Amino acid sequence: MTTFAAAPVFALLLGGTAHAALTADQVWQSWKDAGALVGLTVSAATENNSSGVLTLNGVTIASAGTSGLTISDMVLTEQSDGSVTIVPGADIGVTMTGATEGSVKLTHDGLTLTARAADGGLAYDFAAAKLDVAYGSTYPGASIDGTEAPKGNASGTVGFTNLSGTYSDTPGTNRTFGLDVKADLLAYATSQDDPGMQLKQSTKSETQGIELSFDLVLPTTIALTAIASPTDFATALNEGLSVSMVTKQGDSNGTMKQENAFMPLDLVMQAGGGEATALFNKDAFSVKSMAAGLNIESAAGALPVPVKVTSGPMEFGMTSPVIANEAAGEYGFVLKLSQFSLNEEAWAMFDPNGALPRDAADVAIDISGKTKIDIPAMIAAGDAGAPPVMPAPESLNITELGLKVAGAALAGTGAFTFDNSVGMPMPLGEANVTVTGANALIDGLIKTGLLAEEDALGARMMMGMFFVPGANADELTSKIEAKEGMQILVNGQPLPM
Repeated sequence: MTTFAAAPVFALLLGGTAHAALTADQVWQSWKDAGALVGLTVSAATENNSSGVLTLNGVTIASAGTSGLTISDMVLTEQSDGSVTIVPGADIGVTMTGATEGSVKLTHDGLTLTARAADGGLAYDFAAAKLDVAYGSTYPGASIDGTEAPKGNASGTVGFTNLSGTYSDTPGTNRTFGLDVKADLLAYATSQDDPGMQLKQSTKSETQGIELSFDLVLPTTIALTAIASPTDFATALNEGLSVSMVTKQGDSNGTMKQENAFMPLDLVMQAGGGEATALFNKDAFSVKSMAAGLNIESAAGALPVPVKVTSGPMEFGMTSPVIANEAAGEYGFVLKLSQFSLNEEAWAMFDPNGALPRDAADVAIDISGKTKIDIPAMIAAGDAGAPPVMPAPESLNITELGLKVAGAALAGTGAFTFDNSVGMPMPLGEANVTVTGANALIDGLIKTGLLAEEDALGARMMMGMFFVPGANADELTSKIEAKEGMQILVNGQPLPM
């Protein structure tokens, strides 16, 4: 049986109720009690407490019948301020057995944890000059032709430099778990050798200035393991279940090499710093991220020429209500990619004569509005095979809809409201779209051979149906209106035209 599942148990064990002044025995016993709640045995081969210093040897955290996580030794020392410092030994790891065999080992330089009382619960401050997690495994091989294959091998290291942070467990009407982490550097290196698939792969990456803040709120009225249905999920959300996260990072760089007859790769990647947020509770699901830019270079291999892809700042955002039955909640979607470009060698693969402008491409989508929705009810209906509970949108705002590529550009804006009184959303409003350089783009695509003359004719006919000439050369505009009675007008003409 594979025992790797015992590795992440620390988050479950580092909890409990705070005392005015903690003792080493209390901290150790709290780990044992927390482990028992989730079916794990926390034990030590020997325990020795002398004058507030508890020394443990042969610490094991495991479920029944498994070797689990082992720590060679650990020293818990009571401090005058009521805290307890925890210094683990040098040998920390997990052994994997079964079809996949191997080990995971944690090594560190000066890892220290300090348990202290905080807001009626416990907090653990931790720091290490260096912390590395190394793994190595063999796994059943697979072959391209289905014949028996030798085992594959995978190994790697994930490391932090100047790591610090705090883990907290705060009781109350709702129990809040928090994790804050900072590191000057996050680095990883991996390798894989799969003879049956004729594949060898290696990766390396370094990221500067990692910061993460994570909070999980659990209602005390329902156990997380008891959430077994959409109804339970909705109950937990209404009683306070919540997840939030904020991350930041600096510049990063990495490489990837792959030896394979079908897909050889040799990549070099660089990315600017970025930040992201995520939130999920009964009111909203939200994910937002921003990055400074990206540079990817690929040597010739899978493609006959080297390829270089660059981009400027990038932005992504998605927001939706979760349970919004009485009053509509806000939704939105944002996607912005700027200055996306290819090198000339890559362009020349499909346009050797330069028929198309090499302008960098931009994509911009920014829409928002309000809607009534009940995501748990939608999931429940799907599970039961019942008719879906449809969202009821109330508004749609098209703040920006833009695309620039190969000298052509599209720009659109609009605003709509929706009447849901007849059982389906009936739109009212208008959108305006402007396209420039479309005919020149079609001419260029014909010259490259990517578009046939007859296909181009069909495209121009469609443009004539939905657009009218603008004020400038090679400019087209369109006004789309939604009227009462589900009447749709394009440039004043009703559909179908």
